[in-house]
Amino acid sequence: MTVRIEGVPVLYQYPVLPTGCEATALTMLLNWAGVDVTKEAVADGLVKEPTPFERDGKLVGGNPHRAFIGDPYDKESYGTFHEVIAAALEGYLPRKAWDVSGLSFEELLAHVEAGRPVVVWATIELKEPRPTDLWEDIDDSGTMIQWRSPEHCMTLVGYGEEVVVINDPHTGKQEHYDRDLFRLRWEQMGQQAVTVKSDQA
Repeated sequence: MTVRIEGVPVLYQYPVLPTGCEATALTMLLNWAGVDVTKEAVADGLVKEPTPFERDGKLVGGNPHRAFIGDPYDKESYGTFHEVIAAALEGYLPRKAWDVSGLSFEELLAHVEAGRPVVVWATIELKEPRPTDLWEDIDDSGTMIQWRSPEHCMTLVGYGEEVVVINDPHTGKQEHYDRDLFRLRWEQMGQQAVTVKSDQA
């Protein structure tokens, strides 16, 4: 069985948003849902917190569960996670944002089968994620944030027995990635997923 959602635009994040994969993936979902907005406008609207810097001899920085770390227009920035993207989606479509992070892979695919594209987190080209930078949350809570690279956000629009169909901001194309490898990377990056509630859902 092959499932594919039609009508989801494919947007390319470069050169304008070198670290703006999340904003670009969300824009695809919003455009599909009928919201006329650009990826730049979505990026501009994200809550931002600083990239790691030294303070009192410690490396501190923003929390990606709370804000975008850095600026999507800056290639030295990091990114953001599902809570921030769900909040941004809610701003455009009140009461329609649906943070479905933590689902099983089968439950994730069920959203696609029901006709809902899903913003998902994995890695660029499905490369093995590796721990890179480690810093302390700037809010003084003592929380440590371990960044894993190459973090990436995409829009899941279909699947088959052996592949998933992804609108990939990194390539600007609709890609067919190995289903099992995508599942592994998605799980390694925290099973993060955001979609929109349909009238039936």
